[in-house]
Amino acid sequence: MTHDTIHRGRRAAVGMLAGVAMGAALCVRARGAVEEIRDRPQWPIWSLTLNSQRLYLMGETPPRPNDWHDARIEKLLSGCGALWTETNNTYRTPQKALIERFAMSPLRPMSEWLSADDRERLRAAAMYCQIKTADLEPYRPWCAASILQDAYYTASGARGRSADRVLGAMAVERGITQSSEFAAKDDVIAWFASLTPVEELQFMRYTLDEILAGPATNARIYDEWADGRSERATAEVARYTHAYPELAARLTTERNRRWISRFKAMLTGHAPPMIIVGLYHMVGDDGILALAKRDGFEVKAV
Repeated sequence: MTHDTIHRGRRAAVGMLAGVAMGAALCVRARGAVEEIRDRPQWPIWSLTLNSQRLYLMGETPPRPNDWHDARIEKLLSGCGALWTETNNTYRTPQKALIERFAMSPLRPMSEWLSADDRERLRAAAMYCQIKTADLEPYRPWCAASILQDAYYTASGARGRSADRVLGAMAVERGITQSSEFAAKDDVIAWFASLTPVEELQFMRYTLDEILAGPATNARIYDEWADGRSERATAEVARYTHAYPELAARLTTERNRRWISRFKAMLTGHAPPMIIVGLYHMVGDDGILALAKRDGFEVKAV
C-alpha cells in the first residue's frame, strides 16, 4: 500500500491538501464514482484582475480513469508566467522516515480515538475500500483516513492525472515557473501532524462521510460545477463547516484568507500566473472567489 496520495487527495471541502495521506485536498468518493463523472470539453476557470494585473484561478478536477485535458486551459497556461498549486511531488526526506516520525501512534491504537459509531462507519468504509481495519491501527487518525482514501482510488481505478498534474507537466516542458503553498510534501505531513486531537478526529469523520456518501452524490457536485452551478458545492462546504468547525477553520478558511495576500504578491506585471486550488476552496462566503471580490479583485468567468 502506498501512502503517497497528496496529489490525488480530496478536491472538495478540504481541497488537495486535505486529500493526502501525506495530506488536503477536500473529495473522497465511493466505489464507481469516478466512472459516473461526465467528461467535459471545458472546465470552469476565472480571471481575477486587480490594478490591471490578472491571474487565472480554477478549482481542481475530480479523479477519473483517464488523464484530464482541456485545450482552452492548456492554451491559457502557455501564456502564463507561473503555475501555483497547493502542493507538489517533492520530498526532502525519505517517505518511510516521515511516516515513522509523524504518522505512527504506537501508544494509542487508532481505534481508541474513535467512538462506537465511528468504528462502525470505519468498518463500512474499509469494506468499500477493500482494506482491513486492523491495518490502520498503528496510524494516527489523519494518516489512517488518508490511507483509506488511497485504497479507494486504487480499487476504483482512478489512475488518470488530474489538472494539477497535467498542467504541472506542461509547465516543466515549457519552462514555466512552478510554486506551491508547501515547499515539499515533508511540510504537508508535518502540518497534518500538527492537527489538534479534535481536528484530527474531525478529519477522519469527514473522510468517512465522503467515502460513505455514495457515487451519485459526489459525482453530481462536479457535474453541476462544470455546468456553472455551484449550489451543491456551496451546500457541502456549509455542511462540513457546521459539522466540523475546528477542522474547517484550520484546513480551509484560514488558508483561503492567507492565499489572497499570496496571490496579490504574484501579480508582478509580467505574464499572469495560473492557480489551482481544491474545488471547495472556491465557494461560500469565505471561499476564494468571494474573498477576492471583497478584497477589490474583479472576478470574471473566462
